[in-house]
Formats: sequence, structure tokens, C-alpha cells
Amino acid sequence: MTKLVRNAGKVLSQLIDLPGKPVITKSALTIQVPVRFREIELAQVGASTFVYGLFAIILDSGEYALCNVNAYVELGPASVELTTVDGEEYYNFKYLPNQVVIKTKDLVCRANLIYKAIEEFVFKGKIPWYVDYEDMGKIFDTAKRHARTSAEIMPSVVEFMAAYIARSKEDRTKYIREVSKDYKDYSKENLEWVPMRSVYWSSPGTVNKLAGAYFSDGIVSALVNPSERVEKIERILRA
Repeated sequence: MTKLVRNAGKVLSQLIDLPGKPVITKSALTIQVPVRFREIELAQVGASTFVYGLFAIILDSGEYALCNVNAYVELGPASVELTTVDGEEYYNFKYLPNQVVIKTKDLVCRANLIYKAIEEFVFKGKIPWYVDYEDMGKIFDTAKRHARTSAEIMPSVVEFMAAYIARSKEDRTKYIREVSKDYKDYSKENLEWVPMRSVYWSSPGTVNKLAGAYFSDGIVSALVNPSERVEKIERILRA
């Protein structure tokens, strides 16, 4: 993939966003979302296209920005292509200058979107390339306003989940916050996301690995990554 530079200001400067009007682009751009969004009902691609509001807006000049809103966004008609980034397929919705990018700013609010998003991004650890460590801590900031969910999603809980599944690329048993000396070490080159529900990576002690629902995975994890200290539950069981 061509080297991209994150520059929200440059991207916003190329969008015409007037009250009560569709969002129109001044220059050629691409909206990119994972193909799997369609498979898990976070996107509908067809005559009318709706995508979950976590997508990249990429200018042809190489700058990009992140859209992060917890609702369906209706996109304007586009030329659709498939591309592969880090082994994963993405939709490219391509727009020419003066085309409608976002058809309406009236968002489609559905509470169940949050549960689908938590399942995908946290429990499965499937994070699109354009979402970084800091973004993950803010990924549900608009849930109450736009998804109309009755669940109280505290920012501290979301930040904890992000910190828990963010691991060192060199050793995924280690949290990125443990091995980083500076905030710049939290870059995509050093960071790997792991599923929160993974017995292999997310269960800290031998008892936890073996007592869960995925026993065979737990045995492999216990053998490959033996505990270096006795967890509290193990001390209680041995007492």
C-alpha cells in the first residue's frame, strides 16, 4: 500500500459540509472499509450503501483521516473496487471531485450496532489498519448519542479494553504499555491486536487457561506460554 500520512485537517479542507446538505468532495478521494463489515452486518453495499461509521477517508494525494461515529452512515453513489491491505480485503468507494460522498447527515441509529462492534473490535481483536492505539480508546465515544444505546459505556472501560488487547508485535504475551518507553512506540509497526476472548493470548495463568471453555487451546497456550508467577486463584486452589 502507498505510504499514507494522517492529516485530518487536509482531508476536512477538501470536503464541502453545509448545514442540511450532503457532504461533497472538492477533490478525488476514497472511503475504505473492510469487506468483512458486510459479512457481520456493519455494512450494506448495493443500490443504497450504508457503512458503520468507522472508516478511512483517503485523498489521492496520500493524506487520510478517520471517521468515528457509532451509527450507519449513508454513502453517495461511488465506483467500488476491492483492495488488499496487510492480507485483508477492503472496499474502496472512489469519488471524483464534486461528487456526493455522504448522502445525508441523518444517521441511522441502532443500539445493536454497539454489540456487533464490541464483538468485532474487542472480543475478536479485528481492528482496521486505520485505527491506532489512541483511536481505540475513543471508539465508543458517540455510542450514547448516535447509537441510542441504554448501556453506559464509560470511557475508562473502553480505554482499559484497548490497553488489554494491544500487545507487542515481538511478543504478544506482553502488553504494549509494558514494553514501550515512549508514546511513539505505540505505532502500528510495534503494536499487534489480540482477541480479548482468546484463551491463547488473554488468559494470564495456567488455571485460567485450562478452566475455560476452549480446553484444547488452553493446553497449547499453557505449554507454549507457561506461567512465570502464581496467580491468586491458583494460590486459593492450592491452599
